[in-house]
Parts: sequence; structure tokens; C-alpha cells
Amino acid sequence: MTTLSPAMAQPRTVSNDGGVASRRGFETVRDMVFSLGAVFAFVAILLLVTLRHSPDPIKVVDPTSVKQGIASNAPYQASVAGQVAGWRVTSARVSAPGDDPFAWNIGYFTTAGNYAAAGQSNASVKTYERDEQVNGASAGSVNIKGQKWTQLQRADGKRRWLVRTDRGVTTLIVGTGGFDELETLAKTLVPATAKTSVAANAN
Repeated sequence: MTTLSPAMAQPRTVSNDGGVASRRGFETVRDMVFSLGAVFAFVAILLLVTLRHSPDPIKVVDPTSVKQGIASNAPYQASVAGQVAGWRVTSARVSAPGDDPFAWNIGYFTTAGNYAAAGQSNASVKTYERDEQVNGASAGSVNIKGQKWTQLQRADGKRRWLVRTDRGVTTLIVGTGGFDELETLAKTLVPATAKTSVAANAN
């Protein structure tokens, strides 16, 4: 009769460490996916709330009262700038009744993301250009609606002007865009009257 030794009599144990490790690895990956998903969801919600509540950095103003002031109080035959489609009015100012010189200025944010403005004054050309910080060199001339305008451009090319003086009144168009934008604004100028001031703002 064969006798089994104690070592041989012990039952064999089958190791399943590989299966346990596999399950643990799967659970770890799953937990990471869930964690990343939660992070992405939080970021998406945060961006949505931020974008929804971010104020428009471009402050728009209503130039109606300024245009009416130009029509009513200018001591000369003033013009008034109209509205270019898509451009937003960002500033508007006019001298008080009886001021001498009498000036006005209306600024715009263009669809191309540039600044443009139109203005007039019966101050001397030198004084008006100094007040409006005109420091460009001659870049030629252009005819707009039968009127000749002088083109000026700053040395760095970052600002341009159209200037025209008639019967002691200087009209100035300035902008950070190209001369094409300035010409577009110049074409909207019409004689200032009570009717045109309101109509120009409504266009």
C-alpha cells in the first residue's frame, strides 16, 4: 500500500490572480472615464454660463439727440453722418448752443472690427486738426459724391483721415481701417436738418 506524504496529501490551490487583476484594471479605467466625463461636463457648464452672461464689450449709444443738436444749433450748414449697415455707434458728442467754435463727432465700430468717426468744426483747420490729433502725411486725394477730399495716413499705417474744408467748415473722417471704410462713411453725410437727423439714425 502506498502512503501519501503530508505534502502530497494537501489539496492543490489554483491561483486566479490574473482574473482579479483584470477586473481591477477594468474598474480603474472605468472610474477614470467617469471622472473625466464629470470634469468635462463641469467645464462645459462653466463655459456656457460664462458666455451667456459675458457683457458685450462694445458699448452702443443712441446718437439721435446729438444729431438733433447739430441740426438745431450749428451756426453753419452742417452735415450729419448716416448709419452704415452693421456699424455700431459707440460715441456721440456735440458742442453746446452758442459755442464758438462749434463741433460735433460721432464714432463707430465697423463690421470689420475697426474704429471710424465723422466730425465737423468751424475752428481753423490747424486748430481742429490739433484738437483731433491729426498727424498723418498726405496720401493723395479722392472724389466722393463730387467733392474732393484729402487723404492722410499716419507713418505706422494704423490710422487714416479724409479731410475737406469748405466755407470755413472742416469735415473730418478718421479710422483705423482702410480708406475704403472712410469713404463708405463719408458717403453717408447729408445736410443736417431735423428730418435728416432722425432719418439718418434710423437707416
